[in-house]
Amino acid sequence: RSLLPEEDPAPAPAWLLPEQIRSFRRSVSTLRRYGGAVLADPVGSGKTYVALGVALALNSGRVTACLVPAPLVPQWRAVATRLGVKVVVGSHQQTSRGRLPEGTRGLVLIDESHHYRNPRSLRYGHLAPWLAGRPTLLITATPIVNRLDDLVHQLLLGVRDDALLAEGVVSLRSLFAAGRGAPALGHLVIENRGSARARPERLGRTSVPEAMECEALVKSLDLIERLRLSRLPPVAALVRAVLRRAAGSSPAALLGALRRYRTLLLHSRDAVRAGCPLARAEVRRFTGELEDQLVWWELLAGQGRAVELELSDLEVMDSVLEQAAQAVEAPDGKLARLRRILADRQPTLVFTAQRETVRHLRNQLDGPAVAWCTGRQAGLGRSVVPRSVVLGWFRGGAEAAVAERLGIVNLVVTDVAAEGLDLQRAARVVHYDLPWTPMRLEQREGRAIRLGSLHRKVEVVRFAPPAALERALRMESALARKARLPQIVGLGAAGRRLWRWRSQLGDTFGKGDAIAGVALIPQAPDGVLAGFSMHAESGGCDLRPARVVLWLAADGSCTEEEEVVAARLAVAAAQREPSPQDADRLREALVLLAQQVRLRLTLVRGRWWATAESAPGAHRVAARLQEAIRLAARQRDLEALGRLERALAFVGGGHTAGETLLLERVADTTEAELLRAAARFPPPSRRWGTVEIRLCGVLLFGRRYL
Repeated sequence: RSLLPEEDPAPAPAWLLPEQIRSFRRSVSTLRRYGGAVLADPVGSGKTYVALGVALALNSGRVTACLVPAPLVPQWRAVATRLGVKVVVGSHQQTSRGRLPEGTRGLVLIDESHHYRNPRSLRYGHLAPWLAGRPTLLITATPIVNRLDDLVHQLLLGVRDDALLAEGVVSLRSLFAAGRGAPALGHLVIENRGSARARPERLGRTSVPEAMECEALVKSLDLIERLRLSRLPPVAALVRAVLRRAAGSSPAALLGALRRYRTLLLHSRDAVRAGCPLARAEVRRFTGELEDQLVWWELLAGQGRAVELELSDLEVMDSVLEQAAQAVEAPDGKLARLRRILADRQPTLVFTAQRETVRHLRNQLDGPAVAWCTGRQAGLGRSVVPRSVVLGWFRGGAEAAVAERLGIVNLVVTDVAAEGLDLQRAARVVHYDLPWTPMRLEQREGRAIRLGSLHRKVEVVRFAPPAALERALRMESALARKARLPQIVGLGAAGRRLWRWRSQLGDTFGKGDAIAGVALIPQAPDGVLAGFSMHAESGGCDLRPARVVLWLAADGSCTEEEEVVAARLAVAAAQREPSPQDADRLREALVLLAQQVRLRLTLVRGRWWATAESAPGAHRVAARLQEAIRLAARQRDLEALGRLERALAFVGGGHTAGETLLLERVADTTEAELLRAAARFPPPSRRWGTVEIRLCGVLLFGRRYL
């Protein structure tokens, strides 16, 4: 039991499934202690229901603010109404405009929180100060998109930089900047892989391009090479990536991208004639879905706001467009692959990155009319149909029955349908175009591989790009590299070795009644398996700076490695008959254990004095508060002195992202404004007092007990 994370005893709502209750209780416990948490259960495991249960437990009787992607607003409102949870639902897009939910207090729920991974974005800047002092549950199965610090920027919306100081992490920012994870992250990130067991099984396979398709793709890439694009290499690389990406999607997508590029060139020519160079915002609109691939925008970091295109490309654009239009009429090998896959008429979601490809597939696929959905419109065949109706055909229930009668089995979509939506009727997901990030892959597949699916198994088909396209864009290598990032911080199936193995062992061996004490295990090798926890009081709360389970060998060596601890626990669990206690052997074990306890006590006590590197604004505010404290001391103003010292204690500790922005804003205000702001500063981070050791259990191993 010492291996298990803390769980709050709050009663779980009746609507939660048994496998969701642990995530609910851990989320409540983490929010009570740290003020923030990331709920990272797998896609399709019902995180919305878990989060609304947390709102009922922590915000009972109050209205909870929920921030979700705009397409999910109706779904969140409907579920909350059905469950009887009072909410105000706002969208991420409204947050970007500074419009945040009014009339709410306490807990805030942020769905698909990976949209807040960039601290330089407008939505982050609006949201972070608004969240200061409010418990925040961040909900995402894919918190890491491009970089490790995607996760820390989300965490800092709800928790302070020194939140894990008691667990040995002085600064979350510094931890992630070093490219490392820590077992203590398991206190802030709740990921219950067991909650995915009720989902359908994933059956994956890859569709490989044939020679005809590869040859056509090479011709398209050669066509792009006729364009000079820009005399600035970073700009040329960015535009070339857009065109190559479109070429890999479909001939229609390349034609559409070339037409947009021509329009961009005409705008650039007009801007130059008017003495106003083309703005970077124009190129951003042209690039569209490359937003996910941040490396392309980093190429423009030193280019300022103006972007220079090669206007001489206008001379060859008519010829290039004519050849691209001819390719649209030629046989499409990639489309032929898709036709063969869809021939069995299983309900299928086909994901593509380009709107023109949606239209191309809609018009070219055989059989009954194809349903489709983009960010702008939705429809059936060439007819426009409300988006809610189209998606409803693939959710299940009465609307799905209508689709069955009409013979509607295929839905072609862009990534607008890749987050949060329940499309349980689908028996197959096709990645017609690969996205830039593993996050997109998971989100797409999660539309069908989720609780409530109508199928025991869901097929996932991944269209491999032709070799020439992979050499040009290196998409599969980028996906593989980014897929390895989550495991560094303990996320995903491959990340269990950092911290999740402890709770898995606890689940395996922690069943039944827990009894603290000593047991003798007459098995080799000689040694001691011991569990103990450290307790410290802080502000009336019981903190646990550490929970330890370790193996002490007879020679005094010590380890907390999973393989050793798991093996010893397995032997102990197989022991049925208790052996008589051996007082001498127990004393020997406690002497060995005392050395490890003293070592860990020294480490924990040393953390009390550790501080993270403060932001520049905090440095300036601290210097000004110290001067004000000296003045209050000379004037013997005890009330002002106490108020200022509390403010200084807050400034000297770790901060959330919102608190950091607050300090930046007040750092250069007038003296009177600073003192007024200081009176409203949040309480400082809690520090702990005397540390107490509590022994959970001792298992004595050795053949001497045979």
